[in-house]
Amino acid sequence: MLTRIDELAEQIISLDSSEQEMLLNRVAELNLQKGLKALSDKYRARLAQEGKLDQKADDILAELRRIREDIAASDYQS
Repeated sequence: MLTRIDELAEQIISLDSSEQEMLLNRVAELNLQKGLKALSDKYRARLAQEGKLDQKADDILAELRRIREDIAASDYQS
């Protein structure tokens, strides 16, 4: 594994600085995509476990509205 890393490092340092910057940006982009995919998978698994994976957007918004109203009612009691 270390040999492979060393080979990649040698290839990277042979690039000019603008290519290195493009490479680093691409790596950052791919890492972000990977992280978002993992988060999405975890959230989908949670929704499936709760039986809410196929819940319609209108139902979700209604539930959020109800939660917001409950919080407002408890926080702003006269």
